[in-house]
Amino acid sequence: MISADKASRIKAVILDIDGVLTDGRVGYGGNELVKFFHYRDGHWLKLALRAGLIVGLLSGRESRANRERATELGLTFVRENIHDKLVEFEKLLTEYNLTPEECLYIGDDVIDMPVLSRVGIPVAVADAVPELDEVVIYRTTAPGGHGAVCETMRLLLKARGDLDGLLERYRK
Repeated sequence: MISADKASRIKAVILDIDGVLTDGRVGYGGNELVKFFHYRDGHWLKLALRAGLIVGLLSGRESRANRERATELGLTFVRENIHDKLVEFEKLLTEYNLTPEECLYIGDDVIDMPVLSRVGIPVAVADAVPELDEVVIYRTTAPGGHGAVCETMRLLLKARGDLDGLLERYRK
């Protein structure tokens, strides 16, 4: 579970893309790579941004779909074609003046383990590889690409005490 103490320290949400924001499948339509993103995940990332969090993507693959989704959501950053996520994570810490404890990371595969081992709140999606259980403090009930990010953002924003204020505009 995500404790209020840990949640109160979080300043940045960093996400893997394939298998987290998508279900991990890749399709090809002509010359274009096809990916499917869950709308609720996107909306809850916007809520995290409204709460003042830095929100960005860190992916081992490069895709126009990744950049378009990040732009559509107004995310803080998108880093693609990253072969050593820990090196890139360290760069992000410096660039945004963060400590590892101030970051939440969501991953799904062993390539995410080095970063998950460092952050304040390490999260795995429901269908992540079992090896991530060695380092995560929360595994979502929803699989990647099917609301896992929404679930995590809801828990984080609630634990931080931001949720009621963010939802007020929808309760009119």
